[in-house]
Amino acid sequence: MTALHIDFESRSTVDLKKTGAFVYAADPTTDLWCACYAFDDGDVLTWRPGEPCPDDIAMHVIEGGELHAHNAAFEAILWERILGPRYGWPVPDPTQWRCTMVQAYALALPGSLEQAAPAAGLDIEKDSAGRRLMLQMAKPRKTDPLTWWDAPEKVERLISYCRIDVEVERELGKRLRPLKPSELDLWHLDQRINGRGVYVDRKLANAAKRIVKTAAERLDKRMAAVTNFAVSACSNRNQLIAWVRERGLDGIESIAKDQIEELLARDDLPTDVREALEIRRQSARASVAKIDALLNGTDADGRARGLLQFHAASTGRWAGRRFQPQNIKRPDLEDVDSAIDIIGTGDIDLVDMLYEDPLNVVADCLRGMIRAAPGRKIVAADYANIEGRVLAWLAGERWKVQAFRDFDAGEGPDLYKVAYGRSYGIAPADVTKAQRQIGKVMELALGYQGGVGAFATMGVNYGVRLPVPEVEAIRDAWRAAHPAIKQFWRDMEDAAIEATQTPGRVGKVGAVIAFKRVGSWLFMQLPSKRFLAYAYPEIRTKEMPWTNDDGSPVYKDQLSYMGVNSYTRKWERGFAYGGLLAENATQAVARDVMADAMPRLEAAGYPLILSVHDELVTEPKADHGSAAEMEAILCDLPEWAAGLPVAAEGFEAERYRK
Repeated sequence: MTALHIDFESRSTVDLKKTGAFVYAADPTTDLWCACYAFDDGDVLTWRPGEPCPDDIAMHVIEGGELHAHNAAFEAILWERILGPRYGWPVPDPTQWRCTMVQAYALALPGSLEQAAPAAGLDIEKDSAGRRLMLQMAKPRKTDPLTWWDAPEKVERLISYCRIDVEVERELGKRLRPLKPSELDLWHLDQRINGRGVYVDRKLANAAKRIVKTAAERLDKRMAAVTNFAVSACSNRNQLIAWVRERGLDGIESIAKDQIEELLARDDLPTDVREALEIRRQSARASVAKIDALLNGTDADGRARGLLQFHAASTGRWAGRRFQPQNIKRPDLEDVDSAIDIIGTGDIDLVDMLYEDPLNVVADCLRGMIRAAPGRKIVAADYANIEGRVLAWLAGERWKVQAFRDFDAGEGPDLYKVAYGRSYGIAPADVTKAQRQIGKVMELALGYQGGVGAFATMGVNYGVRLPVPEVEAIRDAWRAAHPAIKQFWRDMEDAAIEATQTPGRVGKVGAVIAFKRVGSWLFMQLPSKRFLAYAYPEIRTKEMPWTNDDGSPVYKDQLSYMGVNSYTRKWERGFAYGGLLAENATQAVARDVMADAMPRLEAAGYPLILSVHDELVTEPKADHGSAAEMEAILCDLPEWAAGLPVAAEGFEAERYRK
């Protein structure tokens, strides 16, 4: 089938990063400098505003031809909101689009064209000057009166930059694997979800902003008073670090969240230092940024769109954009609905009188700023402990799979008690509340070959702090209680190494996971027949974080591959061990289970508006459906997941909530 490759260069007074593409494209100042395009391997051509839609493009669209672009969602939105209504171009059906950025994500490559192309092996030179020009011309020289950087030589240089992008996107597409049909359908559904958006309670959001502003000003005054004006505002990080050092804590290098938590756990802090750190912790909420992101991206109809990124994680999971509902904290308040009513007044004095920490209350209300539109309701459901269930199922840890089934049937205790009891030979009924909390941290931290560090990091979140020898004993007990999972780690690592060393040979793990090296890629086949990708795999010798009994270093062959570092976001070489591969497989399978349910929810009258980790959020008509029906749809498994014990917990309400 003939493919049309296309790229736009645009301009606007609107900040695209702050608003997202939908609000950007709807603004009357937004327009195109040009569209550059090519059919298959043909010459790259240019269209300029004022010219009619090229006949070959019009015919291609009308006949249902494929349209290829990098970050195709942007081109699709500008086409729908500008090229169609303003310039008379026929608007393509969303299913005609193909996206090389999504294809790159599916191969665990970087998302940007500038990074994806060289990562895929294309020999291209960075056009830094062209990029600077593009960024300059995307904004006006002056906004009153509106004046653009429209000198003819600049426009021609920008068109040249756009033409190169078309050529690079076209060549990149040849290096990438097309999405399998079910994944392509899922991406098209994702585009409908992003186009549908969420309905925003703008009155509540604006009231919350006023409260945040006043509360922040009051905290700044308290900080200045507590530090005798050595720290003028809570945001002055360097001033606070210097002051804390002067008060006797010389080794302090950071006041990041985890560092503050560690400091506040100490018994020897001076009273004023403790108060200053607590003020800093209160002030460091992300509420303002999230409220602004939600409001800035809200269209005239009250809906915020484009909040999800398909396949942003190498496992296939979605990520958030701008508002990012995926990283909103769990509420501390039990009665969030009452807090929403109080925040909605915008009265800081009332909030201050009723609550100790106004900023924390606002943070607890963030989810509630997403509400059902008139005549609709929110129905959401979350897979319960899906990763623990999938891991046990993949590894063949039969006793644990059965324990999940018993719990779901109301015949067994919860799995945190089971995990602790199994590890220490205690009946679950005899596990104390404190022991159950340890069992919870065990389950969350140790399933992917985590050790002392993983347990300690997870323990901070649940108030579990134990000495290293005790954590080591807990780790060993958990592993002894999970022999199949422990073997699964080994088998995953061995199969990946075997497949990497012998291209074309399939390394199997049980009957559900398989590895195979093809060219520059190591692929992990999942039960759904989808693949995870590891680029440029090699087997390299690596020093381990533990030593021999005599203290000498331990070296081991490990799988090494190129990927996007989740912390630095840089394309670099990393290592994979059995636990990490098990984590990848587990999260990918959990994602595939959820993805399988999404089109069935749509067909049953539950229009999806968000995907948040293992939760799906829908907005059906007010008189349609129920949380129980949605739970049943989520738990209706595909054939490839037969035997996987799943459960879902849902709710229906006026507002989104946790």
